[in-house]
Formats: sequence, structure tokens, C-alpha cells
Amino acid sequence: MGSTVQIRHTARAAGLLVAMMLCTLRASAYPSMMRHGYFGCVTCHADPSGGSLLTRYGRAQDDLLLTMHYRGAPTAAASRPENFGGFDEFETGAQPTEAAQPPVENPADLDTTNPLWGLLTLPSWLLLQGDYRHMTLYKFGRSDAFGTFPMQADVSGQLELDWFRANGSIGLTGAGAGSPHGRRAQLTTNQGRGINLLSRTHWLGADFGQKRFTARAGRIDIPFGMRIPEHTMWVRDATRTDRESDQQHGVALAYSSELIRGEALVILGNYQIRPDRMRERGYSAYAEVRAADKIYAGVSSLVTHAGTDFQSLEDDVTRQAHGLFARTAPVSALVILAEGDVLLKSRRDLGYVGFLQLDLALVQGLHFGATGELLDAGYLDTGDPFNTLRRIPGFGKPRFGGWLTVDWFFFQQLEARLDAVARQNDPFTVMAQLHILL
Repeated sequence: MGSTVQIRHTARAAGLLVAMMLCTLRASAYPSMMRHGYFGCVTCHADPSGGSLLTRYGRAQDDLLLTMHYRGAPTAAASRPENFGGFDEFETGAQPTEAAQPPVENPADLDTTNPLWGLLTLPSWLLLQGDYRHMTLYKFGRSDAFGTFPMQADVSGQLELDWFRANGSIGLTGAGAGSPHGRRAQLTTNQGRGINLLSRTHWLGADFGQKRFTARAGRIDIPFGMRIPEHTMWVRDATRTDRESDQQHGVALAYSSELIRGEALVILGNYQIRPDRMRERGYSAYAEVRAADKIYAGVSSLVTHAGTDFQSLEDDVTRQAHGLFARTAPVSALVILAEGDVLLKSRRDLGYVGFLQLDLALVQGLHFGATGELLDAGYLDTGDPFNTLRRIPGFGKPRFGGWLTVDWFFFQQLEARLDAVARQNDPFTVMAQLHILL
């Protein structure tokens, strides 16, 4: 009986994956940098799969291509290497030449390749970055409707000596006990609303093969799907692959070239939680190919097992997520991002999660976004033939959500963002964020 159910679930999963591919391969995209022709991540980010700590080149491009230029931005020809394939050439280990560096609009402009607007000058082998994000939100119809709090207060850095890299972050969190975010990255164990020290990532790495390959060991972001910043988006929350606190300790190998990039992580468990039976072990991996000019498509897979699931407290839990993602920029002002994943978990029916996101930037520095979400985490099978649990949106039935976003990069290393979020069975929420990149 059990094998028949598993075969049925596997067949349904395969059918859903095919349907997702047919629906999303053309309507596909990635966060805004792909509108400028960027495929890989390793030139702008220390993490080979993208996100978090920026390289010097990444800091310069952040100002050049994302920040609003009130006096007029540099011309397109001046803003990037003459052959834009040079971006991927940098990935092989060749350093950007002086001519390839972003031009300075006038000598009075701030230095954006070093922290604190150039006030802190670092040696070439050291990267440092501070991130402070402050959140203010209002949930309509709730007695505790208003909230304002620091969402991130981290310092990250990397030491790089030829082929060797040591990378890590340290920060503070005030997340309360039972919070789904932040607690799993804690180093200290203050309870309630006490301030805790946390480390989201820390790893040692080695580059080889003309820097196309990077091997790492430590606490690493999960290589799965899209590296979007919205850690509460269902596609990141349901797969437990966000960059807020879902990192795992393990060993990873990443590859990046002009046509393909990917990474695989052997998950050994999150050693910042205890007891050991709550640590998930397994693997996660993704691969993405350049299908055509500004059309990229990828596949992700994750399987883990834990003696006790730290979130639901169920025993003997195997969790899987397998899916497709794709991205495109049909015109330079519009980026489209899509991902769809099937969810398999012990004692649950087949689930699924997905999203489609549009990012429109008619003026450099000002982005308008619209996102649609879909989630069914799977109906819980209690094993009782008289099971009376109802199927509700999100658990046995599809649940829908939508985001409207205004994102303003209003000055060098300063970002303001406003989101209006409507989700089925949740209060309508308006969120305002300020991000300071130091």
C-alpha cells in the first residue's frame, strides 16, 4: 500500500514539474542585474551563487547600474566593458582592467568600492561590508497592528589570498523564542526578547580551474532556486532556502562559466541548533544554463532527513523539494522572474509552491514590482481512517498571495522599499524598509 502511494506521489510530482516547465520557461527572469546582461554572480558577489557580501567590482556596479543618478547616469558604452562577455571572462580569474572599471562622474564623487563611502580603505585581499535593515509595518485589522524593528544588523567579510578564501558574518538579532527566522542562526541562547549574537554564514573555500570552481566547507546558503531578498516569500519559506537563517553546515562545490553555473551542497546539519536529532542531513543543488540572450533556465533539487523536524516537531521526517526556475528580460526596463517547486514531506500529500515576479525600471534607481504567489504545503495524512482534518488553503488546497513593491535606490549604498502584501487568510500588510549598505 505504501509503495503504491509513493509511486502515485512520484508520478504527480513529475507531472507538476512538466507543467511548471511549460508554463514558466518563457515567462522567466531574475533580479534586476540581468537586464544589463549579467548571467553569473561571482564577479559581483563573494558567494559563487550570489547574494550578501559584494566584491569591489560589485560595489561599483551597484552604484553605477542600480543607484539613481540625479545629474544623469554615465552612458551605456561607458558603464561596462566594451565586450559585455567580459563579465563572464572576469569569472575565470582575469581581473577587470582599469579601463573596465566604472568611470567616476567627477572627482568629487564618493568612492563606492570601499566601505563607508570610501572612508575606510581596505587592502586588496580583504572585503568588509555592513548591512543594516530597518522594518516598519502595519497589519490591518490586528490589535498589534504596528511594528518597527531592526531586521538585519550584520557585518560580513572575506579574506582572500590567491586561491584560498575565508568568509563569514556576525550580527545581532532580537527575534523572540519560537520565531521562524533568526533563531536558527543564533550563536548565543538568550530567551524571550533578549538580544542574541548570530552568524548566518562562515566558511573556508578554495578556488581552482581558473577560478571556475569553488569548493567550500562551513555554514553556507542553500543552493536552490532564486536568490531573492524576500525571505518571507512562500517559495523560499516553504522550501526552507532563504538567506535569513536557513543556511546549513556542509561541504559545497560551485561551478560558473559563460553558459552554465551551478552548485551542490552536502548538508551535514545546522550545528547552531540542538539537539542533534533536529539537524537535517541530505543534499541541495541547482544548475542553470544560458538558453539564449537574456533567457536563462534552471533546475533545483533538495532532499533532507531529520529525526525530529525542528519546525513541526514531527518525528522521522524526510523533506524534499524539486523544481524549475527561469528568468528573462524581454526589454531592458522589464525583468521577469519565475520559479515553481513540488514539495514532498513525510505523511503529507504532494504539495507545491511557486511565484511570478515582474520588475519594471523605467528610470534608473526606481523599481516597480508585482509578484503573484501560490502555495499548497500538502494535506497532512494522520494515518487515521476517520481523519477529520479539513483541507484548507495552504494545506490541501491552493493558497494565493500578491505583492506590490516600490524599491528606490535613492543614494549610494542607500535603499528604501515599500511593499503592500495581500495573502489569503492573512491580514493585509504594508511594510517599509530602509537598507544601509556600509
